[in-house]
Amino acid sequence: MMATLAAMGEWVAWGSALVVLMAVWNLRLFRRAPGASRPVPPVSILIPARNEAAAIEEAVRGACAQTAPEVEVVVLDDGSADATGDILARLAGEMPRLRAVSGAALPPGWSGKAWACWQLASQHARHGWILFVDCDVRLQPDAAARALAEAERQEVAFLSAFPRQVTETAAEALIVPMIYLQLMAFLPMAFVRRTRIPSLSAGCGQFMLARRDAYLAADGHRANRSTLHDGLKLARRMKAAGFAVGVMDGFDLAACRMYAGFHQTWYGFVRNAYEALGSPGVLAAMVGLNTALFIVPFVTFPWALWTGGGTWAAGVWGIALALPLGLRTALALRFGTPLWTVPATPIAVALMIAIQLTSFLQHATGRSVVWRARTYSGAALTGKD
Repeated sequence: MMATLAAMGEWVAWGSALVVLMAVWNLRLFRRAPGASRPVPPVSILIPARNEAAAIEEAVRGACAQTAPEVEVVVLDDGSADATGDILARLAGEMPRLRAVSGAALPPGWSGKAWACWQLASQHARHGWILFVDCDVRLQPDAAARALAEAERQEVAFLSAFPRQVTETAAEALIVPMIYLQLMAFLPMAFVRRTRIPSLSAGCGQFMLARRDAYLAADGHRANRSTLHDGLKLARRMKAAGFAVGVMDGFDLAACRMYAGFHQTWYGFVRNAYEALGSPGVLAAMVGLNTALFIVPFVTFPWALWTGGGTWAAGVWGIALALPLGLRTALALRFGTPLWTVPATPIAVALMIAIQLTSFLQHATGRSVVWRARTYSGAALTGKD
C-alpha cells in the first residue's frame, strides 16, 4: 500500500514538474507590449454592443482617448432594448472619432457577437487594422498603439491580448484566474506563432487585433458564425487560413470585469467552456490532468502525514503539493490574483471541472443557452431574439 502511494506520488510530482517548466517557459514568452517607438498604422476600434447601457459610455470614452494618431471607433448597436442607442447618439455628438451604426437582424445560424463583429469588420471599418473590443473592456490610452507595435514586432496578422481581469467577489477570484492557469500550464506558447497547427492557438475575445485584409481573406467571424467563443475560434481560423497569429499579456493595456458574482461567472463560463475544449477526449484528458495535479496532492499529502505513510511517500507528495502551490503563487503575483486563492486551488480547480462537465452535458443534450437576451440551442447554435 505504502509503495503504491509513493509510486503514485512520484508520477504526480514528475507531472507537476513538467507543468511548472511549461509555465516558466510560457511566462517568459507571454510578454507585455513595449511602447510604440515609431508611428503606427491607422486602426478601427470595433465594439459590438447589445443592451450595454451600464457599460458603453466608459468603453467608448476609453477607445476614443487612444494616443494612436489615426483611430476611428465604430460601435454597432445590436438591437438593444435599453438606453444603449441613446447614449451612443449623445456621445457621437461630442466625439469626432466615434461612429455609431445599427446592426441588421440576426440571420439563422449566427451567434449575436459573431454577426455584430462580421458586420463591423466587413461593412463599417475604414482602416487597414481592426481591433475588436468588448463593452466591458477599459482600454489604457496607449493600448492600440502598443498592440499595433507588438503585432509588427511579432510579424503576425492576428494578435490577441489577455486584459487584466478584475474580480470583485470570491467566486470571480476563484474561477476567472483559471484562464491563466490553463493557458500557462498546458499550451506551449512558442508554438502559437511558430507552427501552422490551428489547435495550437490562443485568443481572448475581449481584445483581438487583426489586419483587415487577412481577416476578410480568412472569412473572419463568418467562418465560425455560431461560435460563443470567438477569441479562440478566430485565432484558429486565421492560422488555418495561413496567417501568423500571436498572443500577448495585456495586463497593462486594458482591464475587464468579465462577470459579476457567482451566478454570472458560472453561467458565463458554462455557455462556452466545452466549445473551447472541442471534444470528449480533450475534456477527459483535461479533467484527469487537473484533478491529478491540482486536487489530489492537496488531499494525499496531509493524509500521508496523518497515517504515517512513510518518509518517501510523504516526501514525494510534499513535492507534488509544493510545485502547484509555487506555480499558483507565481501566477497570482504576475496577474494580480488575490493570494488567498493559492491555498484554495483545489476548490477553484474543482469549480472549473464542474463548469466544463456541465458545459459538456449542456452541449450533448442540446439544452438551450440564453445569452444577451438571445436563445441558443445546444450543439446547433441558432440565435433567436
